[in-house]
Amino acid sequence: MASDQQGSGTAGAAILKERYEIDPTQRLPDLDMPQAEAYHCEDRRGSGRSLYALLCRADMPLRVGAMRSLKGVQVPGLLTLVEYGIVDWLPGQRRQMAVVYERPSGGRVLPRPGQRFDAIPEAQFIKRVMKPIIQALQEMSQRGVVHRAVRLDNLFWHDQTKERLVLGDCVTAPPGYNNHVVYEPLYFAMANPEGRGQGYSKDDLYSLGICFLGLLTGRDPAHGWEDNDVIRAKLAQSTYASFASDNRVPLNLIEVMRGVLCDDYKERWDLENVDLWMNGRRLSPLQPKPPKRAQRPFKFEGVDYFTCRELAHAMASSWDAALSPILDGRVEVWLRRGMEDNETADAISVAVRLSQSGSDAKSGGDYTVARVLILLDPAAPLRYRELRVTLDGFGAALAAVMMQKKQIRLYAEVLARDLAKNWIDAQGIYSPELGHFENQFKDLTANLQTQMIGWGMERCVYELNEHLHCQSPLIEKEYVSEIRELLPALDRISLKIDPKTKPVDRHIAAYIGCKWERDTKVQFRALNENSSDRQILGMVSLLAVLQWRLGPPALHGLAGWIGAQLAPIIAGYHGRMRRKELEKEVPKLVRKGSLPELYNLLDNQEERQRDNDGFAWAKAEYAAADQQCRALEAGKLVRDEQAEMIGQQAAAVLSVFVAIVTVCIVLFMRIM
Repeated sequence: MASDQQGSGTAGAAILKERYEIDPTQRLPDLDMPQAEAYHCEDRRGSGRSLYALLCRADMPLRVGAMRSLKGVQVPGLLTLVEYGIVDWLPGQRRQMAVVYERPSGGRVLPRPGQRFDAIPEAQFIKRVMKPIIQALQEMSQRGVVHRAVRLDNLFWHDQTKERLVLGDCVTAPPGYNNHVVYEPLYFAMANPEGRGQGYSKDDLYSLGICFLGLLTGRDPAHGWEDNDVIRAKLAQSTYASFASDNRVPLNLIEVMRGVLCDDYKERWDLENVDLWMNGRRLSPLQPKPPKRAQRPFKFEGVDYFTCRELAHAMASSWDAALSPILDGRVEVWLRRGMEDNETADAISVAVRLSQSGSDAKSGGDYTVARVLILLDPAAPLRYRELRVTLDGFGAALAAVMMQKKQIRLYAEVLARDLAKNWIDAQGIYSPELGHFENQFKDLTANLQTQMIGWGMERCVYELNEHLHCQSPLIEKEYVSEIRELLPALDRISLKIDPKTKPVDRHIAAYIGCKWERDTKVQFRALNENSSDRQILGMVSLLAVLQWRLGPPALHGLAGWIGAQLAPIIAGYHGRMRRKELEKEVPKLVRKGSLPELYNLLDNQEERQRDNDGFAWAKAEYAAADQQCRALEAGKLVRDEQAEMIGQQAAAVLSVFVAIVTVCIVLFMRIM
């Protein structure tokens, strides 16, 4: 993603892709999204379009994949996403994601929660509402995108004549995050907002059906409803019975309303069914079968429950109180006698016995409740204490809590206890999608169990969120969303950081390990060694590989930052002369900004071997000298010197004697 610079037009303006100028002084609160603020935006090329920009929250995972798919799409029932990218945002003193849209001139359908508005006449409903929005959902479906932000306060009138409705932004928050539970099917309504998951186009149609109720009556369907009351109403009755029966639904629209608001996902209408209905073909939506009711109720915290789903929801809402009736067998007995469901009762009996076999009583109790809730209501999200997520939404939920510096312990326990496998097994069917999730969570558990730098929960969050920017405290404000942006970001912050801080922490290591697909096992092995010099050398090697492959050619700031931490590596050489040479050469390469050359200098194998050989020779000489010292201390060295002196004296006397004899012989021979 391209980096953008501040503009030269309006003072302090942010420039997106060298074209769109976002003015931080011109707020547009009427166009705000719950997780993004709206600002006036101008096209420098003078396209004549009225634009506005949404500045996204920095601590919220975004739908960058949806941005890519929807960019430039022009369809009657959807706001046109013109451009997106990262800008330098002076008010926040950081880099942030900005999304530019065409500006709707007719305003929101629902400006404020609970506000009354003009209902859409029945005669104009299909033309003004259904056709453009269904067309938009069809276009999105063809591009593999589910909107998941369909609600009244996200519907806009395209122009001031209010002849056409358009769907608003859907990319500045996780799927379904801002939707009131009224707009969410039960399996999403029960989940935490950040953990609802992407879902399918049928889920958009369900939300659209709730919007239809509001547009037909001029009232906000969510007004006055508490989340838990909505869920209990949908569990006790159907969605249509809970929300549509008391509202005035025109006779000719009852059929389509029943179809899109069907609680059974398999029986709910899809886009093709709605399209056929709009083209005159009448269908008969199947009515959902009511859940099996018990012959006698199960009393939990003073309330009688007649269905498994209602009991499971109540127990999930009072987690600590749920353990006692599970352990003492009351739930199992009720299933056998009240529900006549021996199969579920047997499964719960086995689950309780297995989950209570661990040594940790508290977490074992949590595990027991979680498994029993899965068996009581397999269609519900995975629930573990305060954590409620779909398998599809686990990644976004983990990213949200990590970005917001909240506790991730529950997520770690879910992975460690393999609850995803329990949930998949409880579905009673096999599908490629469930097989994908099973393999994915198996890999996540393996990452969690590997506590070395580059793995752990940090690796899990990047594996699950392809477009998540690096969450390292060192560079989080730099918004590094692609691997090639990592080194320039580290280079930019090098002058602001404590030089003793290591440039590679657990987040950066995990980000590289996830995003860089080439083999880096050697570097990560060195990063996790005990000796500080090997760790630093592994870090230099890892960053040097990235610069060698991705650039840029010079990283003066980062090289200087690393250069200040090389003392243990230089000290790792034994030769004094070699250390002095390195102390002279390192500053030269630091000024050059080349990490590969710096690494090659520090880890020259020939020099290493020469240094090791010299050190071995020096150790041998030292050992010999030490041995002589020990001999001297023991008195052995004195006797050796005396023997040497006597030998030298004997040799001298013998030499003189031989010389005299030789002279005598010579003289005698001359006389003769």
